[in-house]
Amino acid sequence: MEYIRINNGLNECDIYLIGTAHVSEESVRKVEETILNINPDVVSVELDRERFFAIMGDNDTDNIDIKRIIKEGKVGIFLLHMILSHFQKMIGEELGVKPGSEMKKAIEIAMQYQKPISLIDRQINITLTRLLNKMTLREKINFFLSLFEENDEMEIDNKSINEMIKNADELVLFLKDISPTIYEVLVDERDRYMAKNLYELSKGKEKIVAVVGAGHIKGIINYLKKLEKGDDIDLNELNKTKKSKFWKHIRKIISVGIVVIILYGFYSVSSNIYALKELTLEWVIINGLLSAFGVVIARGHIASALVAFISAPITSLIPFIGAGWIAGLAELKFREIKKSDIIELFHADSLKELLNNNLMRILLVTALANLGSAIGTLYFIPRFLGH
Repeated sequence: MEYIRINNGLNECDIYLIGTAHVSEESVRKVEETILNINPDVVSVELDRERFFAIMGDNDTDNIDIKRIIKEGKVGIFLLHMILSHFQKMIGEELGVKPGSEMKKAIEIAMQYQKPISLIDRQINITLTRLLNKMTLREKINFFLSLFEENDEMEIDNKSINEMIKNADELVLFLKDISPTIYEVLVDERDRYMAKNLYELSKGKEKIVAVVGAGHIKGIINYLKKLEKGDDIDLNELNKTKKSKFWKHIRKIISVGIVVIILYGFYSVSSNIYALKELTLEWVIINGLLSAFGVVIARGHIASALVAFISAPITSLIPFIGAGWIAGLAELKFREIKKSDIIELFHADSLKELLNNNLMRILLVTALANLGSAIGTLYFIPRFLGH
């Protein structure tokens, strides 16, 4: 546990930060002991509303609208959320601890002793959206491939988890070295967000207990000190998910530019009917096959692969419609999503079981069909420019 006394301009407040691992039994005991011993004015937890209701068992998994997720292009966010949740759950089950148990214990004790509860973390969907927006294509591909890597040498037990808590600062620096983008969004931005919330919460309070991941302790303390000195943190800026208008216009220009290059490529050989037919056939086959191959990798229905094959050469000329969206909706026709699929998605015991889930397979069909079509389109750019 770390302690800091801050002066927020109105009063002084003692903030006790409990660094935890979300799958550690020791963390659960530490949270209970600290809250009971300190008797704070308010208990803060590293949660948002969605995760609060999920941990307290009041999340409605029946309300997942898969069609809306596909049409709004939020498949990547949903997939990332599910995969990260799965790995956390898998580690927790190996240790005999339900993920988020220490947060739930903090909430239960606060409710038992009628202490106010403060949710100080940023909404998970905003965090994941910002992460995907900032990750390069290479980082996304490396992350996806890393999901299928096995590390038999890594043993996870209560002792190793407790060691990770003790060496959280070193692990955070290691993460910063191997993936600056993930560090920036998942660690640094949330350090700032939670520090600002704690600073504002401290006004009129004498003691606060905050339960956060061990890797956030140092960053939160640093930002609390900066706030105390007069620096400010703009939460609205940290909650923005849309790219700036400048980058939005750049993206549109690039999309339109790609379409123009494609049309130019076809136009440049239009005087030669044989060459035009040959180029058109290559465009259809390569773009269509790569998109269909994405469906095959996701183990989608053969009809969905056919839909991806037919739609990819056409949707590549329409920047705001993806072949994966159409293939995903087609897959939805062949896979009836039942309540059990939604429940099992949140309770999969292995990566294989997760990938076999009907709902997950539809999402993978959408994502990989889009990726295949994009690769096919980029393959032709130098070809078209060379004509």
